[in-house]
Parts: sequence; C-alpha cells; structure tokens
Amino acid sequence: MAFLDEEEEPSAPPEEPERPRRTPPDRRRQQFLLRRMIAVGVGLVLVVALVFLFRGCLEARSDRGLRNYAQDVGTIMQESEQRGSEFFDTLEGGGGTEEEVEQRISAIRGASASLLDRAENLSTPDQMREAQSATTLALRLRRDALEQIAGNIGQATADRETADAVEVISQQMGSLFASDILWGQLASGEITEVLEREDVETAELPAGNFMPEGEASKYLNQNEIVSLISGVSGEETTAGLHGLGLVQTTIGDTALSADSTSTVPSDANEVSVEVQNQGESDESGIVVVVTVGDQAPINKTIPEIAPGASEVANIPIETLPQPGTEIQLDILVQPVPGEGVSENNEATYTVIFGSE
Repeated sequence: MAFLDEEEEPSAPPEEPERPRRTPPDRRRQQFLLRRMIAVGVGLVLVVALVFLFRGCLEARSDRGLRNYAQDVGTIMQESEQRGSEFFDTLEGGGGTEEEVEQRISAIRGASASLLDRAENLSTPDQMREAQSATTLALRLRRDALEQIAGNIGQATADRETADAVEVISQQMGSLFASDILWGQLASGEITEVLEREDVETAELPAGNFMPEGEASKYLNQNEIVSLISGVSGEETTAGLHGLGLVQTTIGDTALSADSTSTVPSDANEVSVEVQNQGESDESGIVVVVTVGDQAPINKTIPEIAPGASEVANIPIETLPQPGTEIQLDILVQPVPGEGVSENNEATYTVIFGSE
C-alpha cells in the first residue's frame, strides 16, 4: 500500500525545560543585606514608637498624680478654713454655757484631727514632698491649738488661774496664725510652682486660712482675747481701759519683798493683799488668790474698786507653817474682762515664819 510506503518522518525530540538562571552570589548577598536593613529599620521604628508611647503614659500618669494631689489638698484646706470660721463664730457669738462652748471647740478640734489624718494618708508625688510636709505641719498646729484652747476656755472664765489660761489661749492663737503662714506662704506656693513647672492645669487652690482674713492681728491681742472670753462667760466689758495692779502684800506688820526673803512672826495667820484699779472703769468681783507653800489656793473676792482707788483683801492662812520653815507665797489678782496686761497682777515671795 502506498501510504505504507511513505517514509515516516522522525518525531522531534521533546524540549528540555529551561533551567532557571542562577543569581550571582554578590547579588544574593545584597538582597539579604537589604532585607535585613529593612527589618532592622522596622524594628527601630517600633522601639521608638513604644518608647514614646511608654513615656507618654508615664507623663500622663505623673500629671494625673499631681492633679489629684493638688485637688485633694485643696479640698482638705477648704474644709479646714470652714472649721476656722466655725471656731471664731463660736467665740464671737458667745451664747450658751461655758461647757457648751467647750464642747463645740472640742468638736471642731475632732474635725481638724480628721483632716490631718486625711492629709497624712494622701498619695504624695515626689515633687510635692516639701509641700506635703508644710501642709501636714499646718494642720497639726491647728489640731493641737484647738485642743489646748478647748482645755483652757473653761478655766479662763473661772475664778482661779485665769491669767495662766488666758496666756495659753493667747499662745495658741499664735499657733493658728503660724499655721496660716505655713499654708499660704510655703505649702500653697510650692504646690502652685510645681504645677506650673510640670505644665499641669487644675483648679486654683483655696485660701485655706484658719483665722479670719484680714483680722488675724486682732486675735493676737491679749486684750481682744480677754474680751472674747468675757463674752463666752456672759460677763460684759465696759468701755475704756481696764487694768488692776498688785500694790503690796503684807503678813502681820511686815511688807513682803519679791527680791529678798522676808521673815514674819511665827503666829501671823493672815495675808493682806492691796489691789489698785489702774483702769478707767469701775471693777467688781475682783478675785485674789493666795497659795501658801504646797497648800491649796485660797480665794478672796473684793466686791468693787473705783478707778484709781485701792482695796485690801485679807486672806486667812488656814495652816501655819512650822516656825523657821522657808515657804513660797504666790499671789494672783485675777484679770478683769478687757484687761490687756496682767504681768503686774501677780507676785511670788519667799517667806520664813520666825522661830518661837
């Protein structure tokens, strides 16, 4: 058959797949370094972003701590200022019994103690350490002053030891004034300076004064304190200068000297105290207190002394000291309401009752 006779054309051999071209070693090294540099760059970017994020968190946390501290201290000092208003309203208003006034002051003292506890337990940023120290010291002065005043207000209006109690209250008024200086000129200023330096915005701090604004000097005057106390005790103070003076003390016929030891008769059993009204108004109910050695104090009341006049209080000695015994004799003329200076109201003598 013809088609069988035709020559078979040889089939073409299958094409071999083209082998991939090999990247030269130098080029592979460059690609590896490029990928590595890209990875390092991305890593650095991430690290920097994390650092800034962490730093931002720390700054936000620090700002929040400073802001919270300032707000908490401001709240405490504002409440302390309110306690101060209540305290001076109590003194100025008078009214009620001495016991009621003492109870009110004690309650204000308790509230002030609570404010101190709150301040001491505040979370304090490091930048506020000095301000915190000044703040707690101011609050501690207020608490302690109120405790002393509450403990002496009743005694200051009693018939005995008025001068000592008035002196204590006067000193504690000074402590209250010092607490205002600590807060206003040190603590408050330090807090404000830190906030401005750290660029932290918060509400303005309160005045925080315990004593009435603009009237602090008034309550540092002992004459004003006596007037306040007389209001508490219900006694009225008349206009004009008020003042008493201890003129002379005698036992028997012997005038005593505060600068030397005096010898008196062994059987002398009465102390005579001359008191002068050195003020401009009539004074009544003048109390003279005599203390012989370690015996209980003895009181004697002079009913009335006119301005410029003198009266004598004769006070019996209940138990005579042993003859030849040296004893201390203390005389106190209780200040009257409105009396500002009481240093000349008292004297101490050294006395020997002569031997038999």
